[in-house]
Amino acid sequence: MPPFTSSLFEQKEPAAKSDPTKYELKLLRLHSEGKYKRQQFGIENPHKANKVMMMVGETGSGKTTLINTLINFILGVKWEDKYRYRLINENKSINAALSRTSEITIYQINHMEGFTIPHSLTIIDTPGFGSTEGREQDRHKAQQFQEFFNSLDRINAICFVVKSSCNRLTSTQRYVFDSILSMFGKDIEQNIVICATYADICKPTVVEALNEVQFPCAKRDGIPVYFKFNSCVLYTKSSEEEGDEDISQTIFKQLKQNSHRMFDTLKVLDPNTLYLTKEVLSERNVLEITMEGLLPKIKEIALKQHELAKTEQIVKQHQEDCKNDIDFEYEVKETIKEKKRFDPVAALCEVFTWGRNCTVCEHNAGSHYRENHVWENVVVTNKKTYKELKERYEKAFNDKLTTEEHLKKEMECEEDSVMELIGRAAQWLQRLHAIALKPDPPTVSDYIDLLIRIEEQETQPGYKERIDTLMKVKGKAENLHLLQFKARRPEAIEAHRVPQ
Repeated sequence: MPPFTSSLFEQKEPAAKSDPTKYELKLLRLHSEGKYKRQQFGIENPHKANKVMMMVGETGSGKTTLINTLINFILGVKWEDKYRYRLINENKSINAALSRTSEITIYQINHMEGFTIPHSLTIIDTPGFGSTEGREQDRHKAQQFQEFFNSLDRINAICFVVKSSCNRLTSTQRYVFDSILSMFGKDIEQNIVICATYADICKPTVVEALNEVQFPCAKRDGIPVYFKFNSCVLYTKSSEEEGDEDISQTIFKQLKQNSHRMFDTLKVLDPNTLYLTKEVLSERNVLEITMEGLLPKIKEIALKQHELAKTEQIVKQHQEDCKNDIDFEYEVKETIKEKKRFDPVAALCEVFTWGRNCTVCEHNAGSHYRENHVWENVVVTNKKTYKELKERYEKAFNDKLTTEEHLKKEMECEEDSVMELIGRAAQWLQRLHAIALKPDPPTVSDYIDLLIRIEEQETQPGYKERIDTLMKVKGKAENLHLLQFKARRPEAIEAHRVPQ
């Protein structure tokens, strides 16, 4: 029997007769404000310090097994013991990973007599990124992180769980790493350590792979701080091969030594207040919402530029008529707004908060009102006359410019409006570059590429001309991005760097 009170555990049958008996930790569900679970083991001990560690990694990296391994070390399990502990049931965990409701879970392991560590431990188990659920679900997970971090006041270690044998990062792994790292501020770098799972006696090849891509984490002598784990012998002792018992015992001993090293490191890591991380998550959220608002505006201006260009072309074709003030009729495609569908979440718009300006149009909150529907741009064909066009400009400007000159002037104004919107989005991107650990959100050009793809898919009337206009806008955005990149002086970047 385990040396702890039996009321703390629930006995489970072993997989084989020779395997140790499993005891699942009985957990008390605690109240939580957000969409995450809080569970507690044992009674809170106010006389003991508490360390906080977060486990993050790709789906299938071995996070659950590693957490169970650490629990067995904390509870002092020896090789010869006939029992093992389990905090997380891996079969249930697999089902949770397949579920669209996977969530962050906080395990509060309260210190009690018999622990091998001198403090309580909070383990934050996060849903794996890069699963079959797709990138939209990963975006939902990132939102969970933001909500969760707002409730957290400090963290001691972020344990990045990766498979030991990986010698080159795949595109999926890069996406997963970038997705996770992009949520943290620069000041968290010294709290990130590597946990290499499925490891053998050699140095994990994944360490060099991470070093090659300049993975931001704590380092010793230029090498990422890492701990290797092989948990294959944790719950089984059965073997049909002679001599395997000794090998398994050696692996278990190494597992215990590496767990010891990891907790020794945890003792000396300074806690991080997550101030910058919370700011990064907030800024990314605002950027995303801002871009969602700016995209329709950029598209709308591109549509108008196209319409003006077509009108200018018609005026040139009737140059003689214009000079002689002879009226003529022409057809032009125009963009109008129509109510399209009911949007029940429109009233939950987060583009501005109380006391802040709208990040899209920069008006204050009082200048807005919410609607329960959406407006969409629709292209229609209308008949116009030169007389109407001329009168419109004469009424608006009351000057002696020709109609053609007025059209050019209006096109220049629309172009200035586009650049103003792009510049505003670029400012948010610059802010992220200053504070984020992995400051690689989509650029303005990436968002314009999205508009171009939408135009190519929808093929609405005039889409080719609008794509041409968007391509020109993209070129200007790329030039602006290049100028801003060059403007980032080395001393400004150095000011945000975390000391090694």
